[in-house]
Amino acid sequence: MHIFRQTTVALSIGFGAILACMLGSIYIGFEHLDQTRGAWQRDALFREKVRAAFLLREAIRERSFHLTFATTMDDFFDRDEQRELYSSKAVSFLQARGKLIELRMTGPEKKAMGSLIARIVELRPRIDRAMDLVVESGNNEFALNQMRIALDGQSGVVKEINDFIKVVEAESAREAELAALAISKTQRNMLYLSGSAVALAALIGLLVTIREARNTRRLRRHRDELAALSTTDGLTGIANRRRLDQFMDMEWSRSIRSNTPVSIILMDIDHFKNYNDAYGHGAGDECLIKVAHAMSGVIVRSTDLLARYGGEEFACILPSTELNRAVEIAERLCAAVSKMEIPHEHSTAADHVTISIGVMATTPCPGDDLADAFEVADNNLYQAKEQGRNRVISSTVAVAKNKDTQSELLSPMALASSEGIT
Repeated sequence: MHIFRQTTVALSIGFGAILACMLGSIYIGFEHLDQTRGAWQRDALFREKVRAAFLLREAIRERSFHLTFATTMDDFFDRDEQRELYSSKAVSFLQARGKLIELRMTGPEKKAMGSLIARIVELRPRIDRAMDLVVESGNNEFALNQMRIALDGQSGVVKEINDFIKVVEAESAREAELAALAISKTQRNMLYLSGSAVALAALIGLLVTIREARNTRRLRRHRDELAALSTTDGLTGIANRRRLDQFMDMEWSRSIRSNTPVSIILMDIDHFKNYNDAYGHGAGDECLIKVAHAMSGVIVRSTDLLARYGGEEFACILPSTELNRAVEIAERLCAAVSKMEIPHEHSTAADHVTISIGVMATTPCPGDDLADAFEVADNNLYQAKEQGRNRVISSTVAVAKNKDTQSELLSPMALASSEGIT
């Protein structure tokens, strides 16, 4: 009887321990799910904040575009239309700002937002006066000078927005780290309870582990989506060098498999260092933005890619494109940049911003080196600079056999210059 009682007590304690482990595992499992759900919500909130901030920046850039575009027009009514479009972008800005206000922002994020709004309140009267002056008086020197001052102010606003995005990213990373620590602690407790439980507790632990793996995959997918943001150049809004390398590797392999041509265009803004030294880095950044925007209007095929190659260099990859078509596109790129007539008094190529272009086309074979193809395009770009800039130099290449036939194709601007035409 005494042994029976001892066994009953032991079984009772054992079942009590198993029940405690089960309840503890269930409790910790729900806590883990809440933490994971919180992580999802933080990821979603972060994406919403960044998306709204990008809309803020896009509204400011479009206002800068309409301000600049108004200076190119001779007719008052055309300029007044640009002023209306310029003013309408304020609605987009306010909508994006309202979205950010609705979102749950941390203290540092609110502080950064306050700094941004203060900066806009400070600069907006000056910028609006510049637009009114351009619309009312046209393209006189005083109006253009006020417009440049206004654009510098817009660049400052864009910098404030970028600073705000950095604060959002830093806060998101900090919250993610705290969430990771909390989840890690929960996992350890779950492991201790599962290790001390019997089969039923082990089964519960297994189910939680399976669910955790599923949640981890979802979180990884969300991180991959956020990583896509890192393939865009933060200044110009076009693809960055990382995206260019990925795209070129893929298209190079595809061209080898399908035995189709691929063309590479390398572009460099002529005497850009002189431009930065003369007009300032703020104006240099604005010049890069305008050049990228102009070239984006030429590269419209969804299979092509325009990217910022580095500094003032840009690159364009044209799959399934022969040399003649690539040269035609390069000439259009050259003309699009020149057509903006961005003043550049310190250039030997023209009195405005121009670009030099190197083009190569090849149908790669197995074993061909992509780096060799880029080297050929870079050499062509170098030749374009050596021969006076503001022109296109092209060649078709058999990379494996290291044979190429080079020809110089001058842009309309370069041809006019070589013939003494102004």
